[in-house]
Parts: sequence; structure tokens; C-alpha cells
Amino acid sequence: MSKRIVWLSAALVLLGAVGTYVLSLEDTSDVDIEEKEVALPVVSYVTAQANDNTGHISVFAEVRPRWTADLKAQVSGKLLSVAPQALEGKQVAKGEAMAQLEKHTYEAQLEDARYQQSTAEFNLKKKQNKHILALKNWRAVNPQEEPPEMAVHIPELRVAEKALEAAIQKVKVAQYDVNATTIKAPFSGFVTKRHVSIGQSISVGDTLFTLLDAEQLDITVSLDKDQWDLLEKAWQEFPAKIYNSSKEMVGLAKIQRGGGFLDPKSRRYQLFLEVVNTPETSILPGEFVTVELQSRTVQDSLKLPATALTQEGFIWFLNNKDELQRFEADVIFRDDTDIIVHMPDVLRDLGEKRVVQLPMAAFLPGQHVAPTPAGH
Repeated sequence: MSKRIVWLSAALVLLGAVGTYVLSLEDTSDVDIEEKEVALPVVSYVTAQANDNTGHISVFAEVRPRWTADLKAQVSGKLLSVAPQALEGKQVAKGEAMAQLEKHTYEAQLEDARYQQSTAEFNLKKKQNKHILALKNWRAVNPQEEPPEMAVHIPELRVAEKALEAAIQKVKVAQYDVNATTIKAPFSGFVTKRHVSIGQSISVGDTLFTLLDAEQLDITVSLDKDQWDLLEKAWQEFPAKIYNSSKEMVGLAKIQRGGGFLDPKSRRYQLFLEVVNTPETSILPGEFVTVELQSRTVQDSLKLPATALTQEGFIWFLNNKDELQRFEADVIFRDDTDIIVHMPDVLRDLGEKRVVQLPMAAFLPGQHVAPTPAGH
């Protein structure tokens, strides 16, 4: 009987010890849960202010040469030579000789035209002397009367003058033909195609070379209605920046004109720019570039880090209770680092406009967080 009492007492003691241990575990669990509930997610923010901001309008465009010409023969003849600088891929200067046609025939025609001019000058001189002599004789006999034109050979004088004028023009035409036997570059540029060979017989109108302007480059950009409205209208004061495919600045361009009409196909505004030719400019005809245009000033707007904008187009911010809220952003400009958005109504009444720098997908509106300034 005593043994049974001992065992029962031991069992009760053991059961009490187990119960006490279990209760202690529950108390620890409650403490852990309370500690976890107290630990708020840390959110870094930037302080935004409403300002008058300016941005840039970036558009993709092609650089085009101002002049592209197929040089055609103005006279016929045998091609005697082609200058080394006139080969494909070479650059020629304005007025530089590119090829030479046989010109003996045209030189002979020039000499004949000069002979005809000399003959016409001689005939005119004779008619002038004849007119002067006839006029003296008339006045000696009839000093009070004006002589008739036929009597003093005025019609013959007029014919001689016209003959001389025609002879002078023939000399000019013949000289032009002689000059045309030397093919010269009408502007500085690159020879992109040679169409003839030495010894070839050339006819009038045959294409000899294709020349591409290398110094005067133009860019035409296309803007939609929103971009056009954001463009700085005093554009002559703000040159556009040009970037290559590696995002390196390679030159500047001046806006010359634009906005007078819409493209008939795209119905977009056209803006015409001229590349500023400087030693630092490194742009080639036919290159695709990004043109950065100056925008007008946008009043009452926010400039924020580009990371603040979510993929869904929202921007998260903190209210006065350190709770997460969001608004759908009306983005005006953006680049790799910053965005400019219109001031939303939900931020106007907030004294300190704290915008989340790097929002997370798990954020929920009304979620309580622990804010910290970005960079701390």
C-alpha cells in the first residue's frame, strides 16, 4: 500500500513538472510572436518638393546628308582619266577634279566661236563708222532736221550689235562645254559609287559618279502631339544633343524649322535640324542616333528617382502615420536616372512628401512601416 502511494506521488510530481514546462514554452512563444509583430519593415524614402522642372524629349532619328547627287556627263567623249580621289570610298573636296573627258573637239569649237566673235566685233566697228559718216553728211546738208534711220544706217548698226551679242553667247557655250570635259565635285563629300571606267565612251546624260555630302548633315525628327506640346518653343536658343547607339554624345544640332505641317502618313509633327559642324562632331551620314530636345518648363511637378516607379505605373509614398499609400503616376519625362511627374492631389496636403525610393511587390496600401531617409 505504501509503495502504491509512493508511485502515485511520483507520478503527480512528474505530471506537474511536465505541465510547468509546457506552460513555460507557451509563454516564450507568446513573447516571440509579440516581438515579431513589433518588428516593422524598414522602408527608405526620398523627400520630394513641388518645383518648376524641365526635362528632355528623346527621339530616334537617322542622320541624312543634305546633298546626294549622281554626277552626269554634260558633254560626250572618251574618258581619259579618273583621279585617285574619285575612287569609291574616297572623300573629295568641293571643286576638285574627279575625271577628264577628251576635249579637243570642244576646244576647236571654242576657237571657232571666238573667231566668230572677233568677226562680229569687226563688222560692228564698220557699221559704227558707216553710221557716223552718214550722220555727219546728213547734218552738213540738213542741219535742222533729224535724219531717218535708213539714211544713217541705224538698222544695219542694230543687226551688227545683235550679231556680236550672239557671238559672245556662243563663246560662253563653247567655253562651258570645254569646262564640262573636266568633271568636278559640286560639293565636298564621299564617292559612294563609280559608274565608268577609263577608255569608255561617254554620252551626254551618262552617270559617272554618285556623291554623298559629308559636311552638311540634316536630321528630321517626328513628334507626337504630346511631345510637340512639351517642346520648348524658343528652340533656337537650345541646341539639341545627339547620342550614338552607345549613349555617347557625338554632336549638337540646331533646330531650323518645324511644325508647319503634319507628315501625311504618320500624322506627326516634323522637326528639321542641322548638325553643327565642329571638330568634335563624330557623326556619319546614314547613322541612327538619339536626339535629345529641350522641353518647356513644367510647373508644379515632382522630380523623383526612376526607381520609385513600379512596373505597374504606381509610386508609393508615406502618409503622416508612416503608412504606405500609392498613386498612379502621370509621367512627363523619364531617363535612366530620374522621372518627372505631375503633382498628384494626394500629396498636396502633406507637409513632408516622402516617396519610397525602391518599392517592393509585397507592399500593401495602409501597411505600417519603419521609414528611414535614403542613404542612411
